[in-house]
Amino acid sequence: MTEDHGAGAGAGTGAGAGTPAPQLAAAGLEVVDRDAAEGLPPYARAFKAVVNVEVAPQATVPRTAPGALQEADRLWLEHARAAAVIDDEGCFLVRGADRDWVVVRRTAHTALSAALVPGAGSMVIAMSPDGRRLCALTEEDDDYWIVVHHFEDRPA
Repeated sequence: MTEDHGAGAGAGTGAGAGTPAPQLAAAGLEVVDRDAAEGLPPYARAFKAVVNVEVAPQATVPRTAPGALQEADRLWLEHARAAAVIDDEGCFLVRGADRDWVVVRRTAHTALSAALVPGAGSMVIAMSPDGRRLCALTEEDDDYWIVVHHFEDRPA
């Protein structure tokens, strides 16, 4: 993983602060708060935690497997819940169009994979509301990866 192709939840046109990206709606996410960046790790730090040579995925799904996107969504949700990225109200953070964090809530129609741009090496990084944990869904070569990271230096 070496590039941010600007795809996935949070890619956009560079609109104003906290502007939600179009991919958020495509992924079935409800925007709760467009001004959530204060006091949180910058998106660039989260990106570096996901995109580096030392990253090992928690789970992988072959992109050519039948139902690959649905399985990637299922595994992302499983790992995001286990890592406490999603709070009790179903909320978490994703990148807005201006690359600041936006608070979103899962809905009955949430499918994070809908925010991926097929073949573009795209990703969706979801971070816990307290900024201590993340769970990403990425497209890597022939697989979808689920990556979990804990920011050890964030206060509890």
